[in-house]
Amino acid sequence: MIGGASFTFSQDVQLTAKINGDTFRLGDWIDVAVDGKINNPIDTIAPAVKDSIGSFELVSTTRDGANPKWTLRVTSTDSGRVFLPPIPFAYKLKGDTATRIAYTNSFFLSLTGLSINPQGEIKDIKSPLWAPWLFEDFLPYILFVFLICAVSGAFYFFYWRKRKTGAAEEVKVVIPPHREALTALRVVEEKKLWQQGAVKEYYTETTEIIRRFFEKRWNIIALEMTTDDILDQMKHVPESLPIWKEIETFFCTADMVKFAKSQPSPSDHENEMKYAYDIVRSMVPKTPIVEQHSTPSPEQIQQEENKNVR
Repeated sequence: MIGGASFTFSQDVQLTAKINGDTFRLGDWIDVAVDGKINNPIDTIAPAVKDSIGSFELVSTTRDGANPKWTLRVTSTDSGRVFLPPIPFAYKLKGDTATRIAYTNSFFLSLTGLSINPQGEIKDIKSPLWAPWLFEDFLPYILFVFLICAVSGAFYFFYWRKRKTGAAEEVKVVIPPHREALTALRVVEEKKLWQQGAVKEYYTETTEIIRRFFEKRWNIIALEMTTDDILDQMKHVPESLPIWKEIETFFCTADMVKFAKSQPSPSDHENEMKYAYDIVRSMVPKTPIVEQHSTPSPEQIQQEENKNVR
């Protein structure tokens, strides 16, 4: 652990912030562990930061149960020696409505980018991650074979029908949006874009597939919307709520790469594709259950008619 002594403007609360190491790669998530010492009885205490701490973006905040211990996960797109300022915490003493502020100690961090040899050969940073195939992964290929057979049969049928009637009917095969998206994601995955240095293209193609999927699945113009507009629209879709964190992280990470020139780690690249698959699979339409009714036999119909006659 690297960290200094407690630095606070309050005698009621003492806060000590620590981190693992002092050198990180650009775009890495950095966990700042804050340990609090309560000197006077308090009602509430929590970090008084919303989105950012200096030049660092706040990713998440978690607390260790009821203990005065927190973990603040931050990241930054700046490089070189970067200053992480004291983190403010707001608290209230018991019996007092006034809000007071206590601060942690500050840090200097070194953020470095990936070192690339322009003369070296292109190779994978690490071996591809093996993931087990699911039935949903085979569906696009099964559908493709079925589609070929269906088109061939339709062509044969309508060709001979045209010879007999002199008219042909148009055949239109509609592919469900989720199957189309899964096939497109598999194509992008097989291109190995980020492994060849085309990181921005990788995130651009992946997010475009999910945007097109939202557009066809939920009838929203996602291809023309900003990330904030898409998230605002998806809040009204019940299927998106169980995986809301994945959706938000998926689009925000892509925006950081495309607009802030962020350089995520290889594990972030793999997670981006995993989030894309999870988003599509969680929104596959449920198959309706068809209620079956039995057909009465001729004897039952005759008995019912005899009852009506009597």
